[in-house]
Amino acid sequence: MKVASPAILAGALLMAATGVAQAQQAPGAGFYGAIGYHYVNPKSGNGTLAGVFRSDISSDSEPTLTVGYNFDANWSAEAWLPLTKFKHDVSLDGAKSASIKHMPYLFTAQYHFLPDSPVRPFIGAGYGFVNVSGERTTGPIAGTSLDVKGADGFVGQFGADWYATDNVFVRADARYFDWKSKVELNGAGIGEVKVNPWIYGVSVGYRF
Repeated sequence: MKVASPAILAGALLMAATGVAQAQQAPGAGFYGAIGYHYVNPKSGNGTLAGVFRSDISSDSEPTLTVGYNFDANWSAEAWLPLTKFKHDVSLDGAKSASIKHMPYLFTAQYHFLPDSPVRPFIGAGYGFVNVSGERTTGPIAGTSLDVKGADGFVGQFGADWYATDNVFVRADARYFDWKSKVELNGAGIGEVKVNPWIYGVSVGYRF
């Protein structure tokens, strides 16, 4: 589950756009939207369940939707969600034991730098919540009833938009979601999984 630092995404976009001379018009107030593809990468080692079993959660990629509003050239707010549920395998002590699906909804306020430049880095912070569903057990816990609770937490974000025109942009971004869920097996609590994923990817958007 370990991959290259998500900072590479934003950094690569900035480097690729270095030397672009033609500035685009700074955005005013208005809505924008983007369709993208994002990768959810949970932290390595997701906690101990039932006091003895080390849990690990796999990664997944799905198409995503972003809808936001620019208040002025610098400040904006947006909502982000997948178009289909993310799906992850759960291993206990290295043995595949379950799979889960989840639907995260993340909301951030953002500050955009260099609004007159074709490349506009930004940072953001906000709140997210996740609905977990479709729990299925296999392997050592096959036939049991697994319940992974929904959760909410802090969201941090950074990235950059490259404006090809005054309205069309390409975005590379990364989010950190502070997500911890309680887990029950056959109705009894067996601990908590610390998912705490980095979520990163690219999108193509349009500013209205």
